Parts: sequence; structure tokens; C-alpha cells
Amino acid sequence: MSSISEVRPLVIALFSIVLGATGQFLFRLGMVEYGKVSVTGIWRQLGSIIFTPAIFTGFACFGVSSILWLVVISRWELSYAYPLVSLGYVIAIMYGTLFLQEDLTLPKVFGCLLILAGMSVLGLWGQT
Repeated sequence: MSSISEVRPLVIALFSIVLGATGQFLFRLGMVEYGKVSVTGIWRQLGSIIFTPAIFTGFACFGVSSILWLVVISRWELSYAYPLVSLGYVIAIMYGTLFLQEDLTLPKVFGCLLILAGMSVLGLWGQT
């Protein structure tokens, strides 16, 4: 059975990853609301883009996620912790499918399964 000190960083890591993926989802939601911008045009519009409510909230999610991630990497090796961030890709695909009506294609499903398999390998054998 795992001790509480081992479980807690995992819970913090997962919460941090969910917040990061939520931030990405909110960025997309905000840009759908705001509209398309070009690489050169974004600099002129940056102030109004940042203060779009969904985007501003997305930045808040990233901020909290980053602070929580500091706790995780203070306890785990970076080479063990960082690959868990790939779970954010799986969550982002779920957000896109469930809330943005994006297509769930076979390559996306296969990619998610590969990510989950890789995380399982790390979980079983990755930490020394």
C-alpha cells in the first residue's frame, strides 16, 4: 500500500495537469469568441485578447497549475514527472470532443491510447 506522502504528489500532479488542459480549453473557447487573428495582428490586439473572460481565466488556470507543478517537481525527478504532462493531451481531446464538437478520429483515439500506455510504463518502472 502506498504511503500518503507518495499519493499526495500524484493527486497534485493530476490536478495541475487538469488545470493546464483546462487553460488550453479556455484559450480555445476565448479565441472562438474573439475571432481569428494573424501572427502580426495579435500584437496590436493582445490587450483585448488577454482580457477576454475565457482567456483571462485560462491564464489563471495556468498560473495555479504552474505553482502546483513546483510542488510536484520538488518531490519527483523531472524525468518521471514531466511525461505525466502528456495526459493533458488526452484531456484536451476530451474537452474538444465534448464541448467544442470537434471530431474524435481514430488517430486521436490511437494517440491517446499510446499516451496512456506510455504513462503506465512510467508508473510501473519509471521511478527509482
